[in-house]
Amino acid sequence: TLIGNAGNDQVNAYEVNSLFAAGGGKDANGAIVPGQDLADSSGILRNVYILNSGITMAQDKEINGLSFVGVGSGTIVEDITIDYSDDDGIEIWGGTVNLTNVTVTHCTDDYFDIDDGFSGTVKNLVINTTTGNAGIEMSGNTAATFDGFTITTGATQAKEGGIYFKNAGIGGHFKNGTIIHNGGQIEPHGALHSNDIINEATTSFENVA
Repeated sequence: TLIGNAGNDQVNAYEVNSLFAAGGGKDANGAIVPGQDLADSSGILRNVYILNSGITMAQDKEINGLSFVGVGSGTIVEDITIDYSDDDGIEIWGGTVNLTNVTVTHCTDDYFDIDDGFSGTVKNLVINTTTGNAGIEMSGNTAATFDGFTITTGATQAKEGGIYFKNAGIGGHFKNGTIIHNGGQIEPHGALHSNDIINEATTSFENVA
């Protein structure tokens, strides 16, 4: 879990331990103080394999394969593999971090989950859903960009399809990608699934099959 200084007013404290929050914690009244440095660096993750990770700590408090909370665009994240996470593969709360060359397989929940206004770019993403839920799940006021992706849905996947718009007002930009939808999910939500009305102003598909 990386917690940076590029939060926004949507980013809450880290759900597993509320003592930690993007941008320096809380003020004297206990309110979150969001970080303002969108280009902040939390270091370098390159050529990293995260295997057999993830755990539920309490109701709605899970540790994922890889988590980012308010992490800035100065952070380098390249060539990442997440396999057999016992929750989400990757979850990002807010921030502007960019990711390149990411592969996620064998998760028990979502494979790539974004929340709280994450606005970075994910390039060259490969997701193979077998167990678990959505390939990409989006909530919060999100407008992230996915450029170059392949999502393969699995016949034993539970629900939510390849790309899942979870709540009203959500958007995302998708370019140069393919969704291979095999059907057979327990809840047949399709390759694209929206639980409410998406934000058309911040949603686009370009060269997506």
